[in-house]
Amino acid sequence: MLRASHDPHSAGLPPRPPGALPALACVLALCWTGQAAALQCSSDNGYTCTTTTAQYAGGFAPNVGYGGFGGGDCTASRTPVVFLHGNGDLAASLDMPPGAVDGYATPPRSVYEELKAAGYNDCELFGVTYLSDVERQYPQYNYHEPYTYDIVKTFIDRVKAYTGKSQVDVVAHSLGSSMALAAIRYYGYQASIRRFVNIGGGIRGLQTCLYTGYQSPYAQTCNAEAYVWPYDYYTFGLYPSSGVPYYGYNRWTGSGSGSLRTLPASWTGIRFYTITAGLYDQVHCFTTNAGNCASGALFNARSNVIAQVGVGFGDSAYAFDWDWADGSPYNAGGGDTSGGVGHFRSLANTGVIVRNMLTTTCTTGCTSGYAGTYGPAGNL
Repeated sequence: MLRASHDPHSAGLPPRPPGALPALACVLALCWTGQAAALQCSSDNGYTCTTTTAQYAGGFAPNVGYGGFGGGDCTASRTPVVFLHGNGDLAASLDMPPGAVDGYATPPRSVYEELKAAGYNDCELFGVTYLSDVERQYPQYNYHEPYTYDIVKTFIDRVKAYTGKSQVDVVAHSLGSSMALAAIRYYGYQASIRRFVNIGGGIRGLQTCLYTGYQSPYAQTCNAEAYVWPYDYYTFGLYPSSGVPYYGYNRWTGSGSGSLRTLPASWTGIRFYTITAGLYDQVHCFTTNAGNCASGALFNARSNVIAQVGVGFGDSAYAFDWDWADGSPYNAGGGDTSGGVGHFRSLANTGVIVRNMLTTTCTTGCTSGYAGTYGPAGNL
């Protein structure tokens, strides 16, 4: 079973693949601080960017993680945005080109480009790749642990120091959402966050993990809370909590106080938003009626949970295989594969919505400019 560790090599279940690098080690090729003018997703696989070169500029040298972007010949006047990518992904995917959606116009800009068009400059947009090359190649072995939280917190500290701002806005996709929330809680860091945009995060766990079981040597991403001595509450996977200690118990994905879905109740100074593909999300769902998968990315309703928007469209998710034998972080089907919007396009296609969430006080109107033009969307 998973156990507490500050070293990926020694974490409880079978260790991550040989060659996995310590999470805080700075890979030289990815820590280069050359003068890239802006983030560019120069290559992609249809779902995520595959651009690995660090794109830092203007003297911004965070020296943490495995690459990223941000900085330039400019001054930050807005609250800076920090992007945290999903499992198997990297920071450049904030610039992933949108995909075509049947019956609708293809959004003309990525999330990054949409924010630039809204007036953000390069000294206000940042992202960090918190997974090493090996960890990105083996997404099934990645889970939440303090070792990685330190990357998230340190990077935000460096952004605050570079911009002179006391807070940042977090835009997080998939594993990045739950990783960021756990890091904020681990460090008591909520005062440093102004707005939090959760895109397809496993806030209530992943229903797809029910097949693998609550402790699996092949899909540690799907494991429940750590229960082997020395026990560490902050080491966990995304198994939906069974509520039964030692048998799939996972306070993070459960419904009790302190779970991911209830954190807004404790952090009243943060404005929370969600964008989700629901049943069309091939990471959350494995059949068209997979229990609670449609609500898997949703926070509990609170006054500071400002808007939670559904953008899913196309085919509902289903599964070809559920054993992770191919190392795939997603199942077959879903909106992304059918001219719709699934797990990955809920990020790539929703720049207009993210812009609204960061730059306005929208509640019911966060889909303005998107709904009906680029796809169906509405509050949940």
